[in-house]
Amino acid sequence: MIAVIADDFTGAAELAGIGLRYNLTVELGTEVNTATNADLFVIATDARSLPEVEAVAVMQKHTRELLALQPAMIFKKTDSVLRGHVLAEIQAQLSLTGFKKAVLVAANPALGRTIENGRYYLHGKPVHESSFAHDPDFAINSSVILDMLRSKGNSVYVKRFNEALPDSGIIVGEAAQTADLQAWATRMDNTTLIAGAAGFFTAMLDKLLAGKRPAESDMATGRLPFSLFVCGTTFSQSRNTIKQIKTAGGPVCYMPDEIIRSVHSGTYSYVKWANEVVALVKKHGKAIVAIHEDSTRETGVGAGQLKEKMAGLVNEVLQRSMVQELIVEGGATAWALINQSKLTRFYPVEEMAPGVVRMQTNDPNLFITVKPGSYQWPDGLWSF
Repeated sequence: MIAVIADDFTGAAELAGIGLRYNLTVELGTEVNTATNADLFVIATDARSLPEVEAVAVMQKHTRELLALQPAMIFKKTDSVLRGHVLAEIQAQLSLTGFKKAVLVAANPALGRTIENGRYYLHGKPVHESSFAHDPDFAINSSVILDMLRSKGNSVYVKRFNEALPDSGIIVGEAAQTADLQAWATRMDNTTLIAGAAGFFTAMLDKLLAGKRPAESDMATGRLPFSLFVCGTTFSQSRNTIKQIKTAGGPVCYMPDEIIRSVHSGTYSYVKWANEVVALVKKHGKAIVAIHEDSTRETGVGAGQLKEKMAGLVNEVLQRSMVQELIVEGGATAWALINQSKLTRFYPVEEMAPGVVRMQTNDPNLFITVKPGSYQWPDGLWSF
């Protein structure tokens, strides 16, 4: 068995979807299933949204549980642009595994995310010049890797794949092209904690499953009739797309101001909003719920509160309608939603595009499709 621990839900789903390419049986859960028979078992956490002390405790708990299952590899899935408590979590895992060093390769050149000369680039531009500079939880204000990791006082080294590596510490691998990821994978052994993003995970599967040809991705959606699209991201392209759909008369329902601004939104407010969404689903077969950025300015309402309020709405809609497909953008939003809806196990059925994965939930009448906020939706999925 291959095991993965991810620091957010969409990252977990992304790696679960990659497992489908290799014809692996895949299970994703929010807790370790000691009875799993999966070839690839992925643990999703919300560590990225937690305070550092709590995030470390979550990683320690799941690492201990997975070590007891004696997997062939435990892969630590991090954010590809290094948001979150990356160093603290890796250091905690090093202590538990007994390994002296970790190799972290977060770059994913296939998606235009590269690390060169100690700096992170997104499509050739320094990452801090992108929309990631406005992330509500981990705003990126430098493209220097050591700054991004807040590595003061830690043994962190940025290296190329062909350079000598230290015997201990955390090594961040540079990668300018996909071949660099494969080169890093060949250097990994069973005395190193392996961490990074989807590109490096794919390279590790190529190494571990040598000779097993990846399956061709089937892009057909095969969605069920009633769909609810949930957008919880700050990614500008998604916000602009939703605005265009709304302007064209599409089924978009923004979070009402009274819910955004209230400390304790009453049941009536949620029911009223949910009924509006249900009416759109009945009329159009689908609807979009989102938060308009203008309505949150100068409100003092935090991103976490907004995600919980969005999850509360979705839970109301699920109870009041025949929604069979949830399409969710943003890892923290997805986590809040599955917690409120009591969804704990997921079985990937389709990788629709890189990072876009459709899964059967433990509710047999409900599928969920998720993606990281900054990734692209496949053509046709957002056909309004």
